[in-house]
Amino acid sequence: RIWMFKKLVINRKVGLFMLNFTWNVFSQTGNVDTYLLFKELEKENLERPDELEEELAQIDFPIL
Repeated sequence: RIWMFKKLVINRKVGLFMLNFTWNVFSQTGNVDTYLLFKELEKENLERPDELEEELAQIDFPIL
């Protein structure tokens, strides 16, 4: 069950990395397609916190 939590955290970090990466590429190049990709990733990232909380609630953590 801990591996599920780690997988969720890693997925979240990868999502944030991609968001930052696309913004940096756009800010350096001004490429419109990169900006549109950034906006799509941003929208996805804003929708994910609720999803992440739901998935974490479903994981049965043992009390130590």
